[in-house]
Amino acid sequence: MKNSQQQLIDLLETRRKEGLLRQLQVLDDRTDFCSNDYLGLASDQTLAATIARDFEALPFTSRKNGSTGSRLISGQSNLIEQFENECAAFHGAEAALLFSSGYDANVGLISSLPQEGDVIFCDKLLHASLIDGLRLSKAERRIFKHNNLDDLVHLLEQYPAETRKWIVVESVYSMDGDIAPLTALVDLKNSYGAELIVDEAHSGGIYGPAGQGLVFELGLMEEVFARVITFGKAWGNAGAVVLGSLALKEYLVNFARPFIYSTAPAPAHVSALLSTLRYLPSQNEARKKLQENIAFFRENAKSEAWGDSKTAIQTFFVTGNEAVRAKAAKAHEFAIKPIVSPTVPKGKERIRITLSANHTKEQIQSLIKTLE
Repeated sequence: MKNSQQQLIDLLETRRKEGLLRQLQVLDDRTDFCSNDYLGLASDQTLAATIARDFEALPFTSRKNGSTGSRLISGQSNLIEQFENECAAFHGAEAALLFSSGYDANVGLISSLPQEGDVIFCDKLLHASLIDGLRLSKAERRIFKHNNLDDLVHLLEQYPAETRKWIVVESVYSMDGDIAPLTALVDLKNSYGAELIVDEAHSGGIYGPAGQGLVFELGLMEEVFARVITFGKAWGNAGAVVLGSLALKEYLVNFARPFIYSTAPAPAHVSALLSTLRYLPSQNEARKKLQENIAFFRENAKSEAWGDSKTAIQTFFVTGNEAVRAKAAKAHEFAIKPIVSPTVPKGKERIRITLSANHTKEQIQSLIKTLE
């Protein structure tokens, strides 16, 4: 029998030979087309100064180095409550519950909310965090073809009206950058007595009059049972909230294990989120610039290898793991990442591009020319 260390080495070597070995890399000074910093807030110096000033203005007793424990033990604070209340009001929700990451929020929500005997109808291209939540759930899971309402109807019709049904989608999908038909999904869930859960990771901060997300922009807040807004993308920070009713918030405090058993975010983190929340409404120019960059990109990307996204997420398809890695390596002046199978289906390997309000037209044109 192999010893444990050798087993790890052998498994890593197998992954290396398959071209699937993941490695940590520090993002260098190349033009960044791989991060999710859609509005450039992660490097916004005005926001950075505001975050520092706001934290220093807190009472000394609120400026602890750490939160000291989970929120159910010693980590709860007036600062967290203030952030959650303002975040809920900003997004047109009754309540918000802060999680340490979008992964924790999705796993906590999906694993605890649907009950045994319920059925969850999930889009085939859901993020890994939602999939992991589904795996932990006691409910039955049914997968419908991506953005295919006919397939969803076919599945919904297989269950009696009294079965509690949950439909789980993303407003903007992270790999293809396409948008869920939210208005049609609302009509559908009402017709079949289902509830709708929407992950807004890639739309929060970007859509809506002040960055409240696509659900808010479409005026569907009352029709969506739960929304997840993450802060590691357009917000330029980290963490996430689940938005919904006061009852949902209290339920998650009692049943969502990633919330119950995680140390609360540090005061400096929560203060930074509150500063960013108050800063977002002033970023209309950045949101406008991002949409202009998306339109410019679509006008100039001519190759058939490009996907058909209308969002900041764009894809350049190169079949095969080795081929897509080689293509990305040739575009060495840009920080871009190849996405290989099995992260995406075999034959759908691609270079995933994320556009930012910070990009210039010259940088976008140069990227397109290099890849094409």
